[in-house]
Amino acid sequence: MDLRALRYFLAVAEEGHFTKAAERCFVSQPALSQQIRKLEEALGEVLVDRSTTPVRLTAAGEVVAAHARRMLAELEAMRVALDELQGLQRGNLVIGAVQTVQAYLIPQVVTLFVRQYPGVRLQVMALPADEVEAGVLEGRFQLGLGFVPPTREGLEASPLFEEELVLITPPTHPLAACHRASLLELKAVELVLLPTTYCTRRLWDRWARAAGLEPKVALEVNTIEGLLYLVRTLGLATVLPEWTLRIDAAQGLKAVRLPMPPPHRTVGMLHRQGAYRCRATQAFEEMLALWLAAARNGHAVRA
Repeated sequence: MDLRALRYFLAVAEEGHFTKAAERCFVSQPALSQQIRKLEEALGEVLVDRSTTPVRLTAAGEVVAAHARRMLAELEAMRVALDELQGLQRGNLVIGAVQTVQAYLIPQVVTLFVRQYPGVRLQVMALPADEVEAGVLEGRFQLGLGFVPPTREGLEASPLFEEELVLITPPTHPLAACHRASLLELKAVELVLLPTTYCTRRLWDRWARAAGLEPKVALEVNTIEGLLYLVRTLGLATVLPEWTLRIDAAQGLKAVRLPMPPPHRTVGMLHRQGAYRCRATQAFEEMLALWLAAARNGHAVRA
Protein backbone atom coordinates (compact mmCIF):
# COMPACT_ATOMS: atom_id res chain seq x y z
CA MET A 1 0.00 0.00 0.00
CA ASP A 2 1.31 3.45 -0.97
CA LEU A 3 2.03 5.54 2.13
CA ARG A 4 1.77 8.68 0.04
CA ALA A 5 -1.83 7.78 -0.83
CA LEU A 6 -2.62 7.30 2.85
CA ARG A 7 -1.20 10.72 3.66
CA TYR A 8 -3.24 12.30 0.86
CA PHE A 9 -6.36 10.51 2.09
CA LEU A 10 -5.88 11.77 5.65
CA ALA A 11 -5.40 15.30 4.34
CA VAL A 12 -8.77 15.06 2.57
CA ALA A 13 -10.33 13.63 5.74
CA GLU A 14 -9.06 16.57 7.80
CA GLU A 15 -9.62 19.35 5.25
CA GLY A 16 -12.96 18.11 3.88
CA HIS A 17 -11.92 19.38 0.45
CA PHE A 18 -9.77 17.88 -2.30
CA THR A 19 -8.29 21.21 -3.43
CA LYS A 20 -7.34 22.30 0.09
CA ALA A 21 -5.85 18.87 0.76
CA ALA A 22 -3.79 19.11 -2.43
CA GLU A 23 -2.49 22.55 -1.42
CA ARG A 24 -1.56 21.20 2.01
CA CYS A 25 0.30 18.26 0.42
CA PHE A 26 2.01 20.45 -2.23
CA VAL A 27 0.58 18.39 -5.08
CA SER A 28 -1.92 19.08 -7.85
CA GLN A 29 -5.56 18.29 -7.16
CA PRO A 30 -5.86 15.78 -10.05
CA ALA A 31 -2.77 13.92 -8.84
CA LEU A 32 -4.14 13.73 -5.29
CA SER A 33 -7.55 12.55 -6.52
CA GLN A 34 -5.92 9.86 -8.66
CA GLN A 35 -3.93 8.52 -5.71
CA ILE A 36 -7.06 8.30 -3.55
CA ARG A 37 -8.99 6.50 -6.30
CA LYS A 38 -6.13 4.00 -6.57
CA LEU A 39 -6.32 3.50 -2.80
CA GLU A 40 -10.06 2.87 -3.05
CA GLU A 41 -9.51 0.37 -5.88
CA ALA A 42 -6.83 -1.45 -3.92
CA LEU A 43 -9.11 -1.75 -0.87
CA GLY A 44 -12.28 -2.41 -2.85
CA GLU A 45 -14.18 0.27 -0.94
CA VAL A 46 -15.38 3.83 -1.53
CA LEU A 47 -13.65 5.89 1.16
CA VAL A 48 -14.86 9.42 0.39
CA ASP A 49 -18.42 10.59 -0.25
CA ARG A 50 -17.87 13.20 -2.95
CA SER A 51 -21.53 14.20 -3.20
CA THR A 52 -21.38 16.61 -0.25
CA THR A 53 -19.54 19.86 0.42
CA PRO A 54 -17.40 19.52 2.43
CA VAL A 55 -16.72 15.94 1.38
CA ARG A 56 -17.22 13.30 4.06
CA LEU A 57 -15.72 9.93 4.80
CA THR A 58 -17.85 6.85 4.29
CA ALA A 59 -18.09 4.25 7.04
CA ALA A 60 -15.23 2.38 5.36
CA GLY A 61 -13.30 5.64 5.11
CA GLU A 62 -13.62 6.23 8.87
CA VAL A 63 -12.17 2.77 9.54
CA VAL A 64 -9.28 3.33 7.13
CA ALA A 65 -8.58 6.80 8.57
CA ALA A 66 -8.34 5.48 12.13
CA HIS A 67 -5.92 2.72 11.13
CA ALA A 68 -3.93 5.01 8.81
CA ARG A 69 -3.35 7.52 11.60
CA ARG A 70 -2.03 4.81 13.89
CA MET A 71 0.10 3.33 11.12
CA LEU A 72 1.72 6.64 10.21
CA ALA A 73 2.22 7.46 13.91
CA GLU A 74 4.11 4.19 14.38
CA LEU A 75 6.24 4.90 11.30
CA GLU A 76 7.06 8.34 12.70
CA ALA A 77 7.97 6.75 16.05
CA MET A 78 10.27 4.34 14.20
CA ARG A 79 11.97 7.21 12.40
CA VAL A 80 12.39 9.11 15.67
CA ALA A 81 13.86 6.01 17.33
CA LEU A 82 16.37 5.69 14.51
CA ASP A 83 17.30 9.35 14.96
CA GLU A 84 18.03 8.50 18.59
CA LEU A 85 21.07 6.59 17.37
CA GLN A 86 22.54 9.99 16.60
CA GLY A 87 21.78 11.31 20.06
CA LEU A 88 20.34 14.84 19.96
CA GLN A 89 22.42 15.90 16.98
CA ARG A 90 19.42 15.58 14.67
CA GLY A 91 15.74 14.63 14.71
CA ASN A 92 12.28 16.16 14.97
CA LEU A 93 10.11 17.10 17.91
CA VAL A 94 6.51 18.24 17.40
CA ILE A 95 4.62 19.71 20.37
CA GLY A 96 0.99 20.74 20.62
CA ALA A 97 0.21 23.42 23.22
CA VAL A 98 -2.97 25.20 24.23
CA GLN A 99 -2.81 28.81 23.15
CA THR A 100 -2.77 30.45 26.56
CA VAL A 101 0.09 28.25 27.79
CA GLN A 102 1.95 28.67 24.51
CA ALA A 103 1.81 32.46 24.83
CA TYR A 104 3.51 32.82 28.19
CA LEU A 105 5.55 29.63 28.54
CA ILE A 106 6.66 28.09 25.27
CA PRO A 107 8.76 30.92 23.72
CA GLN A 108 11.16 31.01 26.66
CA VAL A 109 11.60 27.23 26.86
CA VAL A 110 11.90 26.91 23.07
CA THR A 111 14.69 29.50 23.06
CA LEU A 112 16.63 27.50 25.65
CA PHE A 113 16.04 24.20 23.84
CA VAL A 114 17.03 25.46 20.38
CA ARG A 115 20.24 26.99 21.70
CA GLN A 116 21.24 23.77 23.43
CA TYR A 117 20.06 21.35 20.71
CA PRO A 118 20.32 23.22 17.38
CA GLY A 119 20.28 19.97 15.38
CA VAL A 120 16.75 19.04 16.48
CA ARG A 121 13.96 20.45 14.31
CA LEU A 122 11.33 21.72 16.75
CA GLN A 123 7.72 22.53 15.83
CA VAL A 124 5.18 23.98 18.27
CA MET A 125 1.51 24.14 17.30
CA ALA A 126 -0.77 26.47 19.31
CA LEU A 127 -4.25 24.91 19.30
CA PRO A 128 -7.42 24.55 21.39
CA ALA A 129 -7.19 21.93 24.14
CA ASP A 130 -9.28 19.29 22.35
CA GLU A 131 -7.10 19.52 19.22
CA VAL A 132 -3.95 19.16 21.32
CA GLU A 133 -5.35 15.99 22.89
CA ALA A 134 -6.37 14.61 19.48
CA GLY A 135 -2.91 15.31 18.07
CA VAL A 136 -1.20 13.46 20.92
CA LEU A 137 -3.56 10.48 20.61
CA GLU A 138 -3.01 10.26 16.85
CA GLY A 139 0.77 10.47 17.22
CA ARG A 140 1.10 13.82 15.42
CA PHE A 141 2.56 15.37 18.59
CA GLN A 142 5.22 13.68 20.72
CA LEU A 143 4.20 15.95 23.61
CA GLY A 144 1.10 17.91 24.45
CA LEU A 145 0.80 20.80 26.87
CA GLY A 146 -2.80 20.96 28.00
CA PHE A 147 -5.03 20.60 31.01
CA VAL A 148 -5.24 17.89 33.66
CA PRO A 149 -7.16 15.67 33.69
CA PRO A 150 -7.48 15.28 29.91
CA THR A 151 -10.94 14.74 28.44
CA ARG A 152 -9.98 11.82 26.15
CA GLU A 153 -9.15 8.25 27.03
CA GLY A 154 -5.77 6.86 26.05
CA LEU A 155 -3.78 9.82 27.39
CA GLU A 156 -1.34 9.99 30.30
CA ALA A 157 -1.05 13.32 32.14
CA SER A 158 1.72 14.74 34.33
CA PRO A 159 0.70 17.90 36.25
CA LEU A 160 3.06 20.86 35.98
CA PHE A 161 1.42 23.73 37.88
CA GLU A 162 -1.87 25.37 38.86
CA GLU A 163 -2.92 28.57 37.14
CA GLU A 164 -5.52 31.12 38.24
CA LEU A 165 -7.58 33.28 35.90
CA VAL A 166 -7.52 37.01 36.63
CA LEU A 167 -9.06 40.17 35.22
CA ILE A 168 -6.44 41.97 33.08
CA THR A 169 -6.96 45.70 32.59
CA PRO A 170 -5.11 48.75 31.27
CA PRO A 171 -3.68 51.02 34.01
CA THR A 172 -6.43 53.59 33.30
CA HIS A 173 -9.26 51.14 33.98
CA PRO A 174 -11.52 51.93 37.00
CA LEU A 175 -10.58 48.58 38.60
CA ALA A 176 -6.84 48.71 37.84
CA ALA A 177 -5.92 49.75 41.38
CA CYS A 178 -8.04 47.03 43.01
CA HIS A 179 -6.43 43.93 44.47
CA ARG A 180 -9.63 41.89 44.07
CA ALA A 181 -12.84 42.80 42.24
CA SER A 182 -16.28 42.13 43.68
CA LEU A 183 -19.12 40.47 41.77
CA LEU A 184 -20.97 43.79 41.76
CA GLU A 185 -17.98 45.52 40.15
CA LEU A 186 -17.60 42.75 37.56
CA LYS A 187 -21.19 43.18 36.39
CA ALA A 188 -20.32 46.60 34.96
CA VAL A 189 -17.07 45.56 33.23
CA GLU A 190 -16.98 45.34 29.43
CA LEU A 191 -14.88 42.36 28.37
CA VAL A 192 -12.98 41.20 25.32
CA LEU A 193 -12.61 37.41 25.49
CA LEU A 194 -11.45 34.34 23.64
CA PRO A 195 -14.24 32.53 21.70
CA THR A 196 -16.17 29.75 23.42
CA THR A 197 -14.16 27.12 21.49
CA TYR A 198 -11.28 27.79 23.91
CA CYS A 199 -11.01 26.05 27.28
CA THR A 200 -10.06 29.32 29.01
CA ARG A 201 -13.31 30.94 27.91
CA ARG A 202 -15.40 27.92 28.88
CA LEU A 203 -13.76 27.86 32.33
CA TRP A 204 -14.61 31.55 32.80
CA ASP A 205 -18.19 31.07 31.58
CA ARG A 206 -18.77 28.17 33.99
CA TRP A 207 -17.37 30.19 36.89
CA ALA A 208 -19.48 33.24 35.98
CA ARG A 209 -22.67 31.18 35.75
CA ALA A 210 -21.98 29.54 39.10
CA ALA A 211 -21.45 33.01 40.60
CA GLY A 212 -24.71 34.31 39.12
CA LEU A 213 -22.81 36.74 36.91
CA GLU A 214 -23.84 37.80 33.39
CA PRO A 215 -20.67 39.35 31.93
CA LYS A 216 -20.79 42.08 29.27
CA VAL A 217 -18.88 40.61 26.34
CA ALA A 218 -18.11 43.41 23.89
CA LEU A 219 -15.73 41.52 21.59
CA GLU A 220 -14.27 38.07 20.95
CA VAL A 221 -10.75 37.57 19.55
CA ASN A 222 -8.98 34.24 19.02
CA THR A 223 -5.40 35.29 19.83
CA ILE A 224 -3.83 36.32 23.14
CA GLU A 225 -1.90 39.16 21.50
CA GLY A 226 -5.11 40.46 19.93
CA LEU A 227 -6.90 40.44 23.27
CA LEU A 228 -4.11 42.33 24.99
CA TYR A 229 -3.90 44.88 22.15
CA LEU A 230 -7.62 45.65 22.48
CA VAL A 231 -7.33 45.87 26.26
CA ARG A 232 -4.59 48.44 25.82
CA THR A 233 -6.16 50.48 23.00
CA LEU A 234 -9.89 50.34 23.82
CA GLY A 235 -9.66 50.40 27.61
CA LEU A 236 -11.52 47.10 27.95
CA ALA A 237 -10.68 44.20 30.27
CA THR A 238 -10.10 40.51 29.61
CA VAL A 239 -9.87 37.29 31.63
CA LEU A 240 -6.73 35.21 31.18
CA PRO A 241 -4.21 33.24 33.29
CA GLU A 242 -2.17 35.47 35.60
CA TRP A 243 1.08 34.33 33.96
CA THR A 244 -0.04 36.04 30.75
CA LEU A 245 1.37 39.24 32.25
CA ARG A 246 4.85 37.77 31.69
CA ILE A 247 4.69 38.20 27.90
CA ASP A 248 5.88 41.38 26.16
CA ALA A 249 2.41 42.25 24.80
CA ALA A 250 1.14 42.54 28.40
CA GLN A 251 3.75 45.02 29.62
CA GLY A 252 2.12 47.75 31.71
CA LEU A 253 -1.22 45.97 32.07
CA LYS A 254 -2.64 45.17 35.51
CA ALA A 255 -3.97 41.98 37.09
CA VAL A 256 -7.06 42.19 39.31
CA ARG A 257 -7.98 39.04 41.20
CA LEU A 258 -11.48 37.62 40.86
CA PRO A 259 -13.82 36.92 43.82
CA MET A 260 -13.08 33.82 45.89
CA PRO A 261 -12.87 31.07 44.95
CA PRO A 262 -11.38 32.20 41.62
CA PRO A 263 -11.46 30.06 38.46
CA HIS A 264 -8.35 27.91 38.25
CA ARG A 265 -7.06 24.76 36.53
CA THR A 266 -4.06 22.44 36.32
CA VAL A 267 -1.64 22.61 33.38
CA GLY A 268 0.22 19.44 32.52
CA MET A 269 2.11 17.38 29.97
CA LEU A 270 0.12 14.90 27.87
CA HIS A 271 1.41 11.69 26.29
CA ARG A 272 -0.25 8.83 24.47
CA GLN A 273 -0.41 5.83 26.80
CA GLY A 274 2.46 3.47 26.18
CA ALA A 275 4.03 5.72 23.53
CA TYR A 276 7.81 5.80 23.10
CA ARG A 277 9.32 8.99 24.56
CA CYS A 278 12.33 10.00 22.51
CA ARG A 279 15.37 11.73 23.96
CA ALA A 280 14.32 15.04 22.45
CA THR A 281 10.96 14.84 24.25
CA GLN A 282 12.69 13.99 27.52
CA ALA A 283 15.18 16.83 27.06
CA PHE A 284 12.37 19.33 26.40
CA GLU A 285 10.46 18.14 29.47
CA GLU A 286 13.57 18.51 31.63
CA MET A 287 14.16 22.02 30.31
CA LEU A 288 10.52 22.91 30.91
CA ALA A 289 10.74 21.72 34.53
CA LEU A 290 13.97 23.70 35.02
CA TRP A 291 12.43 26.88 33.64
CA LEU A 292 9.30 26.53 35.77
CA ALA A 293 11.31 25.96 38.95
CA ALA A 294 13.38 29.05 38.26
CA ALA A 295 10.32 31.13 37.37
CA ARG A 296 8.60 30.21 40.64
CA ASN A 297 11.68 31.41 42.52
CA GLY A 298 11.86 34.62 40.51
CA HIS A 299 15.01 33.67 38.63
CA ALA A 300 15.82 33.67 34.90
CA VAL A 301 17.17 30.59 33.15
CA ARG A 302 19.76 31.25 30.45
CA ALA A 303 21.12 28.91 27.83
